[in-house]
Amino acid sequence: MDVKVEREPRLVRLQVSKAIYEKEAVLAAAYALSGVCQNRIEPGPGDTVIITLTLLPAHQGRDLQEVESRFMNELIDQQLRLELERRYGSLRQLIVRHAFSPLENLEAEVVKVAGRK
Repeated sequence: MDVKVEREPRLVRLQVSKAIYEKEAVLAAAYALSGVCQNRIEPGPGDTVIITLTLLPAHQGRDLQEVESRFMNELIDQQLRLELERRYGSLRQLIVRHAFSPLENLEAEVVKVAGRK
């Protein structure tokens, strides 16, 4: 499913797939725009979520397409962060552990965590 977009004079409503974007990514993206928009997140039909971004009074003259683009870029960024954390989070934690308390056999720890040298 492509993103469905509905625009009104002061708001933009986006319908996105939960199969592509996780709840945490949607919430983080909406929060990133909280200084510009009042955000509403609600379940949509099927496996979707609807995000409504309503411009705050101080930002009434702002271009809604720019706000929409900013939200979608932020949503992709937040989803990518989640994916990278899943993939490399244990390795990141190992690096932090080693930085604060050097491990005797770092190579063996890397093999345990990453499964390869």
